[in-house]
Amino acid sequence: MKYTPSTFKKALAAKELYGFCYLHGQQRYLIDAYAAAIIHALGAGEDDVAVIDGDQLDMEQLGDMAVTVSFAPVQVTVINGLSPEATSEADITRLGEIADYLSPQTTLIIKENFLPEGPRNKRAKAQKLRKLAQEKGVLVDVGQKDTRQNLTVAQALAKKEGVQIGQTDLRYLLERCGGDLLKTQNELCKLGSYRLGEPVTRRDIDAFTPRTVELTSFEMARALLRGDVPQAMRLLEDLFSLREEPVSIIAALSTNFCDIFKVKVAGAAYMSASQIEKTFGYRPGDFRIKQAGQNGRGVSQQQIDAIIEALLQCDLALKSTAADPKILLQKLLVEISLLMRRH
Repeated sequence: MKYTPSTFKKALAAKELYGFCYLHGQQRYLIDAYAAAIIHALGAGEDDVAVIDGDQLDMEQLGDMAVTVSFAPVQVTVINGLSPEATSEADITRLGEIADYLSPQTTLIIKENFLPEGPRNKRAKAQKLRKLAQEKGVLVDVGQKDTRQNLTVAQALAKKEGVQIGQTDLRYLLERCGGDLLKTQNELCKLGSYRLGEPVTRRDIDAFTPRTVELTSFEMARALLRGDVPQAMRLLEDLFSLREEPVSIIAALSTNFCDIFKVKVAGAAYMSASQIEKTFGYRPGDFRIKQAGQNGRGVSQQQIDAIIEALLQCDLALKSTAADPKILLQKLLVEISLLMRRH
């Protein structure tokens, strides 16, 4: 069975969510919240729940835990953060076998680690695992809330944590956290502890909340598009000072230029915003479409094609050579700036 946010609550109330449960989506906060709701509905206490780190998963040990009949009325095993593309075909097959032989008292909840699709990551194993869950148990898509809905959740989180913050500043914090609700919650706790009951301000956010690699790469791309190479270099330096992985930097930077490419191609085909969302998998009202349209106005199709090729070559070099990652990325920024000067 497959459930979405609109059908999840009803299934929860009807006690249909048990056995082999696979949760996926872009917001880790929502995945954690949905898993907690399933555990609560099952009536499981702390002693009835075993948590396994997805990166340290031993499939044989999991099989022993999941199929062993327990004297407890409910037994829940949670795999916390399973990375599909790092899971072997043999382990996927073994998961299917475990799903077939779960003991009646056992519910297995798998929380998927989300990884955006890219040229070198087609999410094939993620699709295979989701299909497996839909056939043998429960597949839950936690969805992706839009900016307004995320702000509503963030306001509830601020109230829950007892943090005073204005709506404008909260929206700024949410943007600085890349729209990630779990990061926003963690930052609210940190800022609230610092302010000790006083309202959190934008100055506090700038001082204590680091930009995400996604937000910084977006600003880096905009700097390159307007020809401000020194600013792009400073932003790159910021990311290295935060110890961001080079492959994460190139992936985030590539996303911005790929957005421009998609919007340009869609514009040439006279596609509407809703058609672009549906065709390329953007969430409804995604601001990335509007931003890509604005940022790509001064970029020709030839330029964006050449920039994406440069990004691809840099990505390959980062993953297949022993060259200094920082030098490779600096070279990339200069190359993109030179491509932007061609007409």
